[in-house]
Amino acid sequence: MQAVATVPMGIMNQMWAANDVSDRDAIRTAIDEIDHADRLGFDSVWIGEHHHVRPDNPFYGRIPASEIFLAHIAARTKRIRVGTGVRVLSTTSAQRAAEEMSLLHLLTDGRVEFGVGLGANQLVEEDRATKAARFRALLDELLGILAGEIGPAISPNPDPSIRSTIFAAARDEGTIDHLAANGINLVVGQAEMPHVQAPYISRYRASGGKGRTRGVRLVFVAPTRAEALERSAAAAQSYFRLMLGKGYHKQAVESGAAPAAPQTDAEKRRLASFIVGSPEEVVAELDAYVETTGVDQLDVMVQIPGLATEDVRRSMALVQQEVRPFLAINRNAAARSVA
Repeated sequence: MQAVATVPMGIMNQMWAANDVSDRDAIRTAIDEIDHADRLGFDSVWIGEHHHVRPDNPFYGRIPASEIFLAHIAARTKRIRVGTGVRVLSTTSAQRAAEEMSLLHLLTDGRVEFGVGLGANQLVEEDRATKAARFRALLDELLGILAGEIGPAISPNPDPSIRSTIFAAARDEGTIDHLAANGINLVVGQAEMPHVQAPYISRYRASGGKGRTRGVRLVFVAPTRAEALERSAAAAQSYFRLMLGKGYHKQAVESGAAPAAPQTDAEKRRLASFIVGSPEEVVAELDAYVETTGVDQLDVMVQIPGLATEDVRRSMALVQQEVRPFLAINRNAAARSVA
């Protein structure tokens, strides 16, 4: 008997597109795929925020103001929740961020979630500790404005429930402790390896964090492993060019947790946290991810440049119909609900 999926599962879309794809085409394709996710029954869609064109990269993000895009998405969809993934707090004042959050919450009748962070490429002249401290200060100011504790009052008047919809991206102990102390949910991203993320979740809980912990994995599913590897091969090579040798992978190499020059595509997929395979194989890998990290909510990223739209749509359908119901996180939740 098929298990009932009871834990929310969303879609993460970074809104990346290859350099030779126009902004119009990239956005239209994303809208069509989000409409499909809504019809399939995914619970949410989070949209990445990116700034600046980097022609040396194989692709780049097309949405600098996610709230505008999400208002459009919410108006055309029926039930799916929309979210910022993540709102880069350092690009605007806290008052402006609070105003946009309050207005989007009102326009969507509360069908919205807010991922917030400092942004990997913002304020590059500052070291990590300084950036983290700056993020905590920006977050505190934002929370104070939303609560009416920092004036002047904003319009629309913020709904108190907005606070419960905020997920903060954090990797340093000081910020994780700060989130736990202030009752803010924690989100970890799609590119970092599970064993690296696990201490973040553990630290959050040990510091008294009682909010939700949410993780994202890049996933491509096809009926067979051979077909999944074949249909994702070109996209994978482009993704490896962007992700490997820098960022999370560079930090893993420096810590001794990863090789500097992975030799096989399988090793590259592991280091880039790109899960590819049949439904059964993807279930096993997602189960292992949840078990390793301890997240209590799982989202999937299903679109990267180089994947054909029809393959993305089929992969989403397979996730919803043949992966999600059989994940341990859902089987366990269903068993608890019956008990």
